[in-house]
Amino acid sequence: MRLATFLRFTAPSAVLMLLLLALPLAVTFYLSVRNCTLQMETVTVTETSPFGSKEVVTQRAVMGPDGRPITLCRFVGLDYFRAVLGLGGQADASGGPPPDAAGGAGGAAADASSRSTEFLGALRFTLLYTLATTPFVLLLGFLLALGVNQLGQRWRGPFIAGSLLPFIITPVVGALAIKWLFRDNGLVPYLLSQVGISVFWMAQAWSARLLIILYGIWHVAPFAFIVLYAGLQSVPQDSLEAARIDGANAWQRLRYVTIPHLAPLFVFITLIHLMDAYRVFEPVVVLTQGAFTTSVQYLTYYILLQEHNPYKASAAAVLTTAGIAVLLVPLLVRTWKEQRRGA
Repeated sequence: MRLATFLRFTAPSAVLMLLLLALPLAVTFYLSVRNCTLQMETVTVTETSPFGSKEVVTQRAVMGPDGRPITLCRFVGLDYFRAVLGLGGQADASGGPPPDAAGGAGGAAADASSRSTEFLGALRFTLLYTLATTPFVLLLGFLLALGVNQLGQRWRGPFIAGSLLPFIITPVVGALAIKWLFRDNGLVPYLLSQVGISVFWMAQAWSARLLIILYGIWHVAPFAFIVLYAGLQSVPQDSLEAARIDGANAWQRLRYVTIPHLAPLFVFITLIHLMDAYRVFEPVVVLTQGAFTTSVQYLTYYILLQEHNPYKASAAAVLTTAGIAVLLVPLLVRTWKEQRRGA
């Protein structure tokens, strides 16, 4: 293929990736190393009430010649990254300097320790969710694909349509369905109570985390199923027949013919799921509201919503992207080496 033809073929995709991926990431990183605040001035105003007038000292934004508030922006480097990680040296939301050692060093140290614990807790659960759901998603999807592949043509369509429903519905609706099933007066606790088992799923940390992990498996397994089912349709039948003639049983044909043929699809599903699982957000919000567990993505949401600090939230978003990259590097390196050997 000539270079000009190749460039014309890949240019639309490259431009879309630049606009939708690279540019937003660059802007996010730019915001994470800056801090912009309104320039304030102290003024004395007179407040009048039925009981008389009094002068009150207050602050207000300084207005520029164009009638708009004057904004002061400065470079803060990695201060917000350290703030998210709880390492100290935070430039606060108002643009002030990092906490000073004088007059409150103990409070600043305690605050930094709390932020560090919060981030480590969110990271710990995010990795637990990612590593716990991935093997079950692959295994359940593969078993479903094998089972559907053995069905007759009459039953395949309805079964595939029903299996895809958890993946088709939006994550919030799916999480709400799980919540309604497992809430204190829901169907699952009622059935368990009939056999003498009483579990308050929404009131304990371990059960809430288990529900989030079960939701992740239930929601993503259909994606693995449909990809692997499509891959089973391309397994070379002559290889299976040759293995059967050579005396290989069903397990040996599966292990030495089918699974090696589907290996690239397993890698593909793992890559997609790792990226999605590390950004787990909806089930955390719906099932726990961050009460018992948080994720890295939920921490970004909390910083933006509760602290009203888009710059610190940008730093948390960059750290989330970096975490995804770290998880993907081993798989990408392995895939690249396999492609090189195949070439």
